[in-house]
Amino acid sequence: MSHHHYVDVIDTSKKKTMAHHYDDGPDIVATNEKIKEKQDEITRLENEKQRLIEEEETKNKRALELSDRLKELKESRDKTVQEIIQVTLELNRHCTHEKIRTEHRDYPGGYLDRAEHWTDYFCTICGVKVDEQVKYGGFG
Repeated sequence: MSHHHYVDVIDTSKKKTMAHHYDDGPDIVATNEKIKEKQDEITRLENEKQRLIEEEETKNKRALELSDRLKELKESRDKTVQEIIQVTLELNRHCTHEKIRTEHRDYPGGYLDRAEHWTDYFCTICGVKVDEQVKYGGFG
């Protein structure tokens, strides 16, 4: 029987194989720098995206708050308008229109139109217009 003796083979060719770790020098460093720049840019863009989303959510939140407040104000206004109508009707039923104030309106007329002098009579308590009079000017 013959004995085989195995000797460890040492690669002295300096060829690069998948199993070997080797240093390419500046090319690997430059590639790593480019990758880092891109990752930094991605991070910056993701942060900007998140900021824009939060900004929109804040705007929408404020818009919803304002919309709700506006709805409350309109409901309050409608209730007030209804109350004004009810009180006005009640006042008109009870007011005797004893205190009157007058307002005057004048329309000067023209070559073909006579002048008009209006007097309106309003109740000072309830504000109702109780009468009006008009006087016409001549063609002088």
